[in-house]
Amino acid sequence: MKNLMIKFVLVGSLFVGVAFADAGTLAQDSNAKILSIINPSQSTGIRIGDVLNRKIELEIKQPYQIAKNALPVKGANQNGIELTDIQVDTSKHDGNTIYKINLSYQVFSYASVPSIMQLPAEKLTVTGGPQPLAIEIPTWRFWFSPLVPSGISNAKDNLQSQYRPTLIDLSGHQIRLTILLTLLVTGLAGLVYINADRRWLPFMNGAFAQVYRNLKKLPKDQAGERKALLYMHQAFNKIYGSNLFANEIEKFLIAHPEFTTLKKEVNAFFEHSNAALFADHRQNSEQFMHELIELSKALRNCERGVQ
Repeated sequence: MKNLMIKFVLVGSLFVGVAFADAGTLAQDSNAKILSIINPSQSTGIRIGDVLNRKIELEIKQPYQIAKNALPVKGANQNGIELTDIQVDTSKHDGNTIYKINLSYQVFSYASVPSIMQLPAEKLTVTGGPQPLAIEIPTWRFWFSPLVPSGISNAKDNLQSQYRPTLIDLSGHQIRLTILLTLLVTGLAGLVYINADRRWLPFMNGAFAQVYRNLKKLPKDQAGERKALLYMHQAFNKIYGSNLFANEIEKFLIAHPEFTTLKKEVNAFFEHSNAALFADHRQNSEQFMHELIELSKALRNCERGVQ
């Protein structure tokens, strides 16, 4: 019963002390006053390592201001309470400067029995006017609780068994990863299939694929032009199964409908080929070679079924 009464007296003195401190602080000069002080919501059960935050809002009449060197210094330690962080935001309103100060304290003190500790009082100096002013932030008291009760005889006997953490189900992520990897591989294979020219790749060595490779190596002159025409005709003949002439193009396209989209270009090729091989028709070899390379590439894409 006696111990219980002592606790009530201590708690009562704690909160009475805080009330008087707040009342005394709010009675400031009209040029510099405290609008609000928000202390931590919990004042009991605080242990070593806990972080306690205070939010302070001040109103300073211009031209008064709080100098940076007048603010609490990060890392300051008083009785095992260390200021680990400070943030200051300012704004202007009706000729006044509003300061919002966030202070973070971490408890490094230790006690073997429940004890009353406090966040330190802070004194801010306001300058810039006729005379400097002082704003005092009061202490804030709290109950510190030890991690281990005093008088423990053997810590080993009081150890609690540990449990393995709950496993996270990753099956959904694995399925999504598999699908994405499959799409990636399929996309890359499609790009290779459409654009690759290497003859060692499977399903890549069609008749017009070979022509496209050969035409890119030929010189852009009349000799190269004649070889290019020969390669093109050899490809048409190979696919048709015999020599393909201009009057058989319709029959060729019926047998191989994958080339139907290039009917106009195929007809134009045979016309140019007849003029170049059997008539005295001169043309720009470089331009004609470029057109043949583009036609062979388009026929290669039809051959692969990608156009």
